[in-house]
Amino acid sequence: MHTKFTGKRLKKFISYYKPHRRIFAMDMTFAAVSAIAVLIFPLLSGKITALVMEGWSHETVRRLVWCILLLVGLTALRVVSNVIYAYFGHAMGAKMEETMRDELFAHYEKLSFHFHAKHDVGQLMTVLSNDLSGMTELFHHGPEDLLMTVIKFGGAFVILMAIDWRLTLLMFGLLPILAVISVINDRRMERALLRSKSDRAQMNSHLEDVLSGIRTVKAFGAERNEAGRFHGYNHRYTDSQCRFYKIEAIFYEVMGSFPQILTMLTICAGGMLIGLGKMEIPVLVTFLLYVGTLAEPIQTMLNFMRLFEEGKSGFIRYMEMIEIAPAVAEPENPVTLPEVHGEIQFEDVSFHYPDAEENVLEHLTFSLASGESVAFAGASGIGKTTVSMLAARFYDVTGGKITLDGVDLRQLSNRTLRENIGIVQQEVTIFNGTIRDNIRFGRPDASDDEIRQAAVLAGIDGYIRTLPQGYDTLVGTKGITLSGGQRQRISIARLFLKNPKILILDEATSALDYESEQLVQRSLEKLMQGRTTIVIAHRLSTIRNVDRIYVLGGRSIVESGSHDQLMAQNGEYARLCAISGITR
Repeated sequence: MHTKFTGKRLKKFISYYKPHRRIFAMDMTFAAVSAIAVLIFPLLSGKITALVMEGWSHETVRRLVWCILLLVGLTALRVVSNVIYAYFGHAMGAKMEETMRDELFAHYEKLSFHFHAKHDVGQLMTVLSNDLSGMTELFHHGPEDLLMTVIKFGGAFVILMAIDWRLTLLMFGLLPILAVISVINDRRMERALLRSKSDRAQMNSHLEDVLSGIRTVKAFGAERNEAGRFHGYNHRYTDSQCRFYKIEAIFYEVMGSFPQILTMLTICAGGMLIGLGKMEIPVLVTFLLYVGTLAEPIQTMLNFMRLFEEGKSGFIRYMEMIEIAPAVAEPENPVTLPEVHGEIQFEDVSFHYPDAEENVLEHLTFSLASGESVAFAGASGIGKTTVSMLAARFYDVTGGKITLDGVDLRQLSNRTLRENIGIVQQEVTIFNGTIRDNIRFGRPDASDDEIRQAAVLAGIDGYIRTLPQGYDTLVGTKGITLSGGQRQRISIARLFLKNPKILILDEATSALDYESEQLVQRSLEKLMQGRTTIVIAHRLSTIRNVDRIYVLGGRSIVESGSHDQLMAQNGEYARLCAISGITR
């Protein structure tokens, strides 16, 4: 991954401003008005000083009153400008951050199973929430701070050169030193911030793992061990934060001393010029007021640098995620099938996982007719689940092709494929919410009657009706209030409601007790009726009634046939059945 703020990434950064051009223009306009008002203050203050020193004539008083009124008007204008650009700027930054969150979340959903297997949920959440939160201030204050700094420094330089070029060059001659210090410090702060964000992501990842597996932690009495591990992550994060704060403190203290240095130089040089009769006191007062005015843009620049480093490191981590190309991409000109029949063909399929070179499957060929059911059996780790993941196009084949109704899966729109495939897995995902919400997960527009009918077919309606809140019962995080069999039947109800043409059962009952397995198995048999079904078998007793069984071995199919045919062959399938206690 690239860890630099490249030109391509800069264009991407700027692109987030485009939908908010009007707000951005208003924000920058009022920021400029505020900066110009600040520039006029010292001129008026110097004028007032000169008028006071002239004596109290009628004309002097009149001009003094006008200067004071103008100062009051400028103050009011600046206050109004500050309020406007502060509100609209923050609102714009928040909306831009919202866009980025939506974009990153959608991108997470597009990325492959392999990506999600390699990245911890806590780290992905850190980028989505913590890293992007720093972007709002940069989106808002970054352009404002740059514009106001340029106006104030540029305007002050022009005005002061017109008043006295010698003192002006002396004051602004120190600015290159300021720039050199800033450039040197930039890389140190960037490295420290990226380290801090990485450590925070690891800490959040560990926290997410422990809290989501709190039952296991308590069951093994591992609270002290996990608290110790968390302390290690927490300490590393704190240590990296402190390193950053040290760099930041030294830099800002050095930079913050520049206004005082400028003031001392102005007083010393101005005093000498007054003593030589080459400068008047009101001019020196004006210069001193501008030194005070320059302190604000210096502070603004320091603030911008802090925001830029914070936002840049977050944006870099964000772009590292966005720039990861989905391993299973939507085709450029996707084919949409008006009606899916469910005919699946594996043609000389080979496959290896992205980080591996050795094939899991080689030259795999088989077909399923519409409505046919097949099962895959074989030793653990032989590639049974891989077959199901390829059929659902969670991965693309590395050799050969898979077709649905004669169309290569890589040419089909992902929407067409996903809408017509239903999967029941060993590890069921139940979302925090109500039972009703979980059943209608694949069909948010489903009616209550349709939800109830799906639950009846899945054999879970009777249990739901015994609950005080019925279908509105909250199930807790990951369905913690439900048993394994109940979670599985809710997932089956989802599929009855979705009504897919193709069904994939990936060891759907292997984690259940005997009684729950029987209940779930009856629900699955109902679900399989009339659907093209691929069953990944762990318990061989559950696949007796499928149309055909394929036995995997040596990366391909070694046997195929019905249960009775394979038992009669007395080969690999019969051996596996004997191990499972199945004799006929």
